[in-house]
Amino acid sequence: MGSTIKLSSLNKDKLNKLLTPIVSCVNENKVTSYKKGYNVLSINEILSKRLLIYERDKRNLFVADELNKIIENNGEPLLIRDFEILFNPEYQLDILKLFIIANRKKKIAVLWSGRYEDDKLLFAEPGYIDYKSYNVNDYDISCII
Repeated sequence: MGSTIKLSSLNKDKLNKLLTPIVSCVNENKVTSYKKGYNVLSINEILSKRLLIYERDKRNLFVADELNKIIENNGEPLLIRDFEILFNPEYQLDILKLFIIANRKKKIAVLWSGRYEDDKLLFAEPGYIDYKSYNVNDYDISCII
């Protein structure tokens, strides 16, 4: 389902034709020319402030809704960065699914804050409580490597 695209074979036209969320796994400096025209959105600070109104043990019930509101209130296309808050194990989120759902309403690109290895998107290291591993082929996304 998911696809992997090498940065060297990417051009603006090909990028604009992608219908799936784009997950960039390369250094942000290497995609500077591609992110022109995108509204850049840093999630961590905005979402953490919004979640403070909820009791700590109930925040997991509201994370996805608050994230969707943040995304809806920003322009299109949208480049999401700084979203490590979503990896909090208390929230029990499938982050890629959230981005896929958001992409149905507006074009979404994400600067992945982990790494790409063997068709997997990884966040943190094995053994850490926030470690996540997503098989790219299980998601309808386009990964730029």
